[in-house]
Amino acid sequence: MASNFHTNDNDDNDNNGTQGGGGGGGETIMTEGGIMFQQNMSEFVQVDRKVFFAAADRNKDVILEQLKPILDKAQSVLEIGSGSGQHIYRFSKDYPNVTFQPTEYGSCLLPSIDAYADDLIKEGHHIKPALELDATNPEHWQNVREATGQPQQSSFDLVVTTNVFHISPWIVSQSIVRGAGQVLKSGGYLVVYGPFKRGGEFNTESNREFDKTLRGRDPSWGVRDIEEIETVAKNEADMTLEKVMEMPANNYMLFFQKK
Repeated sequence: MASNFHTNDNDDNDNNGTQGGGGGGGETIMTEGGIMFQQNMSEFVQVDRKVFFAAADRNKDVILEQLKPILDKAQSVLEIGSGSGQHIYRFSKDYPNVTFQPTEYGSCLLPSIDAYADDLIKEGHHIKPALELDATNPEHWQNVREATGQPQQSSFDLVVTTNVFHISPWIVSQSIVRGAGQVLKSGGYLVVYGPFKRGGEFNTESNREFDKTLRGRDPSWGVRDIEEIETVAKNEADMTLEKVMEMPANNYMLFFQKK
């Protein structure tokens, strides 16, 4: 029997697969019993509570490799837009002593995130129950703070978000940056992965076409400009852009550090 739910279809810019986001939304149809199909350029499988996104599986290791210098020293990590939970599972598998807080826009994918986490929690890993986080909702950010047990303090060493900015309205990107600035410890990092423009220019013609496809699906979506994100980080979140890494499939990783 098919069931409908709303999630953030974020297509990796090779146009295959999804990994949930922090705002916006697109309708996805999935079936029970592990049936795989394509809807809105998204390929996934659901078995029991777990959802498997192909794009998340492809990029999890290359993302983790770049995060390792931060995770080696981290105690607490917030993921915004955890999607199915595949990334948080992969990160925690290598870092069992780090406390991870997954979040997702809307509640539909929270059971999948928790199902992945349960497999590692049984082995003593530290993954907290997934929280609903609409980055534009101050109450949701307060819930994140309260889940740390120290709601009045900035508790996270790392905030990471993957393939969210281009499949959500610009206000969501701004809100993620502002929110990260509030919950990060001094010296902590916001790391953002996905397709971006530099100086207003696309790095490939395929990303230009990808941007057109996104805006055709939702005019508020689109590939964001790194310099515009940097302006928000500097002026509204007390963060500086420390590094821009070129990644596979024409993506970037942006490393912002909290002062």
